[in-house]
Amino acid sequence: MKKLNSNSIGNNLIKVDGNIIFKLQDIMEKQGFNKYKLSKVTNIRYDTICNYCKGEVTLINVEYLKIFCNVLNCRIEDILEYKK
Repeated sequence: MKKLNSNSIGNNLIKVDGNIIFKLQDIMEKQGFNKYKLSKVTNIRYDTICNYCKGEVTLINVEYLKIFCNVLNCRIEDILEYKK
């Protein structure tokens, strides 16, 4: 069995300091949307939108991001941010 070094995580991925900041809630409020309305307009489950708003997403769905950007008339940078 191969031993992992301290700079790697599962599947030999390197460990990176930093976080992805989800700003969906902020842009929704600026555009006059609540989670329920966004769910109805996009047909994305309410629970899924809640997870994006809270930053509790482990796998990001690119199609959802495209839909959010289209409906909210914003750019991806308005929804996601990487901070070291």
